[in-house]
Amino acid sequence: MRLLIILVLAFGLGAVSAEPTPLVIDSKVKPRSSKGHIEAVHLEIPTNTSDLRETRLRIVDGMLKTRGRIWTFDGEGDGYILARFDYRGNTTVMRIEYNEQLVQLKYHGAYRGFVCENLVEGVCYKNHRGYYNYTKNLRASILQQLQTTGGD
Repeated sequence: MRLLIILVLAFGLGAVSAEPTPLVIDSKVKPRSSKGHIEAVHLEIPTNTSDLRETRLRIVDGMLKTRGRIWTFDGEGDGYILARFDYRGNTTVMRIEYNEQLVQLKYHGAYRGFVCENLVEGVCYKNHRGYYNYTKNLRASILQQLQTTGGD
């Protein structure tokens, strides 16, 4: 069972494409958390630079400077970074997708209390409030780091 959980977290359950997209919340999807909770996590962030290396560094810096507990670097691929958060036996892994214009957090996988109850294309529509609180802090920290960048 433990091996299965590790494989699920390593290979993910979420988005296949590593491309941030404008968030469109489908009001017909039920069950669902509030629109504000979903946007606080999954709303795209402008990069303020077209330098992918700079964007990547700002994302990692945001992970390290998140209010409360830091997020752990859990891997990366072309156009994304995996960020892992462990708290009291609960784990969530976010896939932070980025390109020249946008950064977006997408649900990748979880264990115990932070497992998404309604996942649509990397957007978690229903989860524990702790998931939204912790990932909201990560998004805010990345946003702050990206706003400190200069232009191109």
